[in-house]
Amino acid sequence: MRRSAIPSRLAAIAVTAAAFLLPSHAVAQAREIVSKQVSVGASEAVLVLEFRGGHRLEASFRDGTVSVDGEPIGAFEPGSAFDASWRSLLGQAVALENGPLAVAVQDWAPPTELTGSALEVAEALDRALEEGIEPSGDTPTAQDVSVSSSERGTLTRLLMGSVTRLSVLEEALAGLDERINVHIEEDFEVPAGETVEGSVVVIDGTATIAGEIRGDLVVVDGSVALEEGSRITGELRMADARMLRNLGDVDGGVVDVLATERDETDDLRERLRSEIRDEVRRDLRNELRNVTRADDDGFSFLSPFRTVLRGIGGVIETVFTILVLGLLGAVAVSFARENIEIVADTARRAPGRAAAVGLAGTFLLIPIWILGAVALVVSIVGIPVAIAWLPLFPAAVLVAGIFGYLAVAKNAGEWLADSGYAWTDWVRKSNPVHTILAGLIGLMLAFLAAHVISIVPFFGFLSGLLVFVGVVVTFAAVQVGFGAVLLTRGGRRREYWPLDPEEAWAAAMDIDADLDEGTTTAAGSTADDRNEGSEPHV
Repeated sequence: MRRSAIPSRLAAIAVTAAAFLLPSHAVAQAREIVSKQVSVGASEAVLVLEFRGGHRLEASFRDGTVSVDGEPIGAFEPGSAFDASWRSLLGQAVALENGPLAVAVQDWAPPTELTGSALEVAEALDRALEEGIEPSGDTPTAQDVSVSSSERGTLTRLLMGSVTRLSVLEEALAGLDERINVHIEEDFEVPAGETVEGSVVVIDGTATIAGEIRGDLVVVDGSVALEEGSRITGELRMADARMLRNLGDVDGGVVDVLATERDETDDLRERLRSEIRDEVRRDLRNELRNVTRADDDGFSFLSPFRTVLRGIGGVIETVFTILVLGLLGAVAVSFARENIEIVADTARRAPGRAAAVGLAGTFLLIPIWILGAVALVVSIVGIPVAIAWLPLFPAAVLVAGIFGYLAVAKNAGEWLADSGYAWTDWVRKSNPVHTILAGLIGLMLAFLAAHVISIVPFFGFLSGLLVFVGVVVTFAAVQVGFGAVLLTRGGRRREYWPLDPEEAWAAAMDIDADLDEGTTTAAGSTADDRNEGSEPHV
């Protein structure tokens, strides 16, 4: 597959511009991929693509043999650069779908260090992939357009306004053959005795021709010099350009392309700007979402680490969330310890009731907020209160939700302290800050595990399942805590519960012990007093 001479981002923009400016040659689109299957093992690496319309493409590396659609095309050496490059492509295919996946398959190229029979097999596989991805037909592909530029962003800047008469471009480029070489803001030269195959487009530059061009030469907003002995087999089209020298032969003649309607120019400029902006945004989104494309040598240095960095970032984000909530828990214990203990006790004794109240309160939040604001606005006196009500009510709900979640985390931390796990030895049950922090770790353990597992390839389903479990646990904890806050009025009213039989027996034994101690003390005091009060009998 042919590689562009400029960076991939500028090449994508250039192909889009060429597709718009060349209406007589529509750029072929890749087949639509409806499903994929990637199988990687110690002795095999298989990619199966299903296209809309029933077409199917299978490329496999098995037991030292490379096959396409079940037909062997040659051999490969396991662990070689050829094998590593193919497995790198399959690693990208795991994270890509449809269009981006088709582009990745089309962009794959044999490693540059291959030689001999290995290179022949790799080139045969390259051709088979390209033919399988591209739909049948004679329409030329985007690779038939070669773009060269002096720097990044040149084409974008050009189409945004550096050419004064953009409407002439469509007419100047209409009818060109399939092979087009585009040069932007740079000079182009064909030395004497050399031949260039295909049409040449020079935009904002000088074209010096001393040899031969087998095609058309289009010069836009630049200049052209035909040296003695030069030849152009097609036409010389000039759009806002000037002729420096005309000593050569032009078989098709010289055509001066002029803009005829300024309104059409403005309309075309706006259309170009809109399409280029959309294409740039789409390209940036694809670069952020997909793995890094292979560089000019066919290798990608960042793609193996992208998943690792994403997983480590998720772990750091979760740990930071735990620390922030733990700090809020320490503040709550310092200023409202009794309140948080009352809320935690209610959540522990009646989690079902608290969850039901919390869920009902969640559904009623928006109606209460709206009705409260309306009721305050209706009364003239309540208008100032309504101004404070609108932001303070959501803030109070947020504080209540966090306070309840911390209370549930305190219960979870106490449970972990009693569980006897080795990693919970640092948790002191008598210290509520310890129990809240340990409970937060327990409640967010699923998120931490999901981020760690996401680092390992091919475990995306398990990582997603752990994220789902973490969301469910968080939702349940918030609802139970919020309901407990509502039941206890923010921890100001303690719920009364019938004593457990064991707790009642322990309480009774404590009372009996106190009574026995008091009776003994009273009896001893009476006897002493009687002895002290008696006088010796004579």
